[in-house]
Order: sequence, then structure tokens, then C-alpha cells
Amino acid sequence: MKGTWSFGRSIAVKCMVFCLAAIACFALAPASRAADGTGAFLRIGLAYGAGAPASCEIASANGFILAVPEGDGYREGMPLPAYTKLTVSASGGRTLLHADGVLVSDDIGTGTCVLPYAYASGARISYEGVAYRGGLSFRPNIGNTFNVINRISIEEYLYGVVNSEMGYKNPAEALKAQAVAARSYAWVKRGAHADDGFDMCTGSHCQVYKGPSDEHDEVIAAVDATAGLMLYRGDAPVSGNYFKNSGGHTQNSEDVWGSAEPYLRGVLDEYSPPYAWERQFSFRELRTLLLAAGEDPGEIALVSVGARNADGSVSTLTIIGDRGTVSLEKNRIRTVLGASNVKSLRFSLGTAAPDLPRAPEIFAVGADGAGSLAGDAFVLSADATGAFAAEDAFLLGAAESVRASALLGAPGGGAQPKDEPATGGFVTFTGNGYGHGVGMPQDSAIEMAKQGHDFRQILAKYFTGVQIR
Repeated sequence: MKGTWSFGRSIAVKCMVFCLAAIACFALAPASRAADGTGAFLRIGLAYGAGAPASCEIASANGFILAVPEGDGYREGMPLPAYTKLTVSASGGRTLLHADGVLVSDDIGTGTCVLPYAYASGARISYEGVAYRGGLSFRPNIGNTFNVINRISIEEYLYGVVNSEMGYKNPAEALKAQAVAARSYAWVKRGAHADDGFDMCTGSHCQVYKGPSDEHDEVIAAVDATAGLMLYRGDAPVSGNYFKNSGGHTQNSEDVWGSAEPYLRGVLDEYSPPYAWERQFSFRELRTLLLAAGEDPGEIALVSVGARNADGSVSTLTIIGDRGTVSLEKNRIRTVLGASNVKSLRFSLGTAAPDLPRAPEIFAVGADGAGSLAGDAFVLSADATGAFAAEDAFLLGAAESVRASALLGAPGGGAQPKDEPATGGFVTFTGNGYGHGVGMPQDSAIEMAKQGHDFRQILAKYFTGVQIR
């Protein structure tokens, strides 16, 4: 017959002997090294805030063991091999465990991790039907809810991250570059959610993490091949920031976020595939977005580019209304107007899309005259300039070819930005690239890998002066 077990506070005199034995087990059991042996663990918030549950079900095919995290492993405590399912609930700041309606523990404590019994052999633990590596911890909140936290090694965490951030079908060297960047980013970002009791969340605010349901052999191979490798500047690891597409030039960190980091320098990106986008706003829609951000210029009369940085990206967007002027600077432009609306800071502004020639209207000019091209268009001159809207148009120089569309707005070549202040009730943003622009552009990493570059060369291209070790 199953009895009532107490792990934290004693709930009945009849349980005191077992409780003392459990405490002794905590004090004397040797620390058990994590299965992967990397020595680096992360706490990932699976449910918190508005999503924090009042109760949940966890499962493990071979039962459970309660343990306290210690160093790179655990100090094992109460074994629970008889139960394959447990219900977790909160009451008065305590976390309770029940099995089949029987109270197993009246407080496991915030420092306790519930592990699958065979965790050292790679067994999984399920939370609400979704399997995870590592173990689960529960942090009580006011109001009898709790945060659900997955404690996992950084290497196993990456198994469940890389595919969501860069699809597993991409070249192996690009996946390796992504693994190193994501590992460095996670290491530096630890504690981003410290107030909630964990290091990182599962969404794009940190890195998208789905656990074993998102693992693939190609990703596991890339993570294992780069195990423990991070980006360093001197003796300190640095953040491996990444994003989708540079639009032809990456950004200095201070041109986006404010602080200058010597390893996050903007570079001309000749490997960037084109990523053209366009978004039109009515002035009424624009004002609604500004009001939501606490800004009110009144009825908008004019929208213009106030300033650009050295590589041609917009650094200030100016909105003038009958109540005043609002200036959005750097990445706040995308934050306020929507990162999926204004996909990058590499845009031109006007009342309509710039009137650029299309591929059939582009001519190749050589010694023998001009010929019209209907397919891939090329300008064959070392110093040629011109405006192109065709995604497959290239400028060919003495050294190598560069996509003309990727150079839109870049100084020294290609089309310069065409800014037309909008005054007619609508404004059109026309740009190239997707993301904040700082660090490694994933599309370019994939292109470099396709061209035969290894992950070290890829990372060295986009992170200035770093070491990989």
C-alpha cells in the first residue's frame, strides 16, 4: 500500500522517520555528474507569468527521483520509482506533489529538481504531455500558481534550439556556426529572467526552444561537433547575436541598441541573398502604433527619414503632427512600428515604392554595344553604378560579384536611398533585409557554407576580432 511521503516539511508524525531518512540521503549522497558531462546548465522557463499554472501533470516511464542541483550534476534525494505520473500544485508558497490522489510531498522546495529516475541514461520527463531532457523545477508565485522550469545542460538545450533558429536541412557548417553563436548567446544571456527564477525563456525574446520534439540528427551532429565552443574576446565569452538577413551590410551594435561592442562591428556583406520587402501605413494606422508606445504627435502631417548611419541604414525616423514631433531612433523604429512590418533599418521612404527598372529593362553595356537581358542581369564594369530592383541583378567588380539589391543604400556602390517625405496620408517603407542587423546573418552563413567556407570562417566574418575556443 502506498503511503504518504514528506520531502520538505513533515506532515504527519508517522512520516517523520522516513522524512529524516530522506534528509540524510540528501546530506550523504554523492553528487551525480550530468549525463553529457559539459558542466554547464541552464534553467529554461517553460511556463510563467500569465501562463503559470495552478496545477500540472508530469510523467516519467521509469518513475522519478528528487534531487538538488549541485555544480555540474545533482545531489540525489528521495527516489520515487513507483510513480509514473505526478500532479504538481501550489498552496501558500509551497509546491505539493500528489500521485493517484495521495500526497507524496507537501513542499519540495524551490531548489529541488524532479528528475526521471533513469536521468543518467538519458530518460525524458514530460510536462503536460511534452517530453524534455533534464529535470523540472517549480517556483511558487503569489496566488497559488508556479513557474515551470526545465533544468538542462547547455549542449542538450542547443539540440532543441538550432532547428527552430536555423532549419536542420541547411549545410552542416552553417549549423555549426549557428550552434556556436547560440551557445555563446545563451551563456552570456543567463539570468535574463532571474526575477522569475530561470535563465531564459522558450520564445524569440531569448531563443526558440522546443525540446526533443524539435531535435534532428543533423542538429545534434552540429552541436556535438562544436561541443563547448564559444566566442571569446580576451578571456571573456561574448554574445553570439544573430538574425535572418543583413540586406547587404550588418550593423554596429551602437547603431541599433546604443552600446558599442568592439566585436559587433558592421561589415559589408557580399554573401547576403536579397530579401526585399515593402510596407505601407496610413497616417491613422501609424498614429495608433505611436499612441500604443506612449507617443502622440497628433494628426500626422509628414513622415521623413531624419538621419542615416554610415552604412546607409536609417537611424532616425521623424513624424510631424499638429501636436509636435516624434523622433524614433535606431531599433525603436522597428519596436514601435512592428518588427514584422519594418523588417530592417535598411529602407527607403516615400509615398510609393521607388520607381526602379525591372530585369527586362536592364542592359549589359560592353564594347560592342548594349543588349537587353531577360534573366540574370549583370553590369560589366569595375566602377559601374545603377539602380536595380531585380533580385538577381549583380554588380561585377574587379574582385567579386555583389548583388545589386544587397547594396541598396550601401555607400560606394549600387543604388543610393531615395527618400521622399510622405505628406499625403500614407507612407511606404521599401527595404531589404530582415532582423536587427547585429552579428551573424543566418542567410549569409548558409550562403558562405554553400560556397565552401567552414563555421570558423563564417563566424570570423561577422564577429570582429573574436576567438573561438
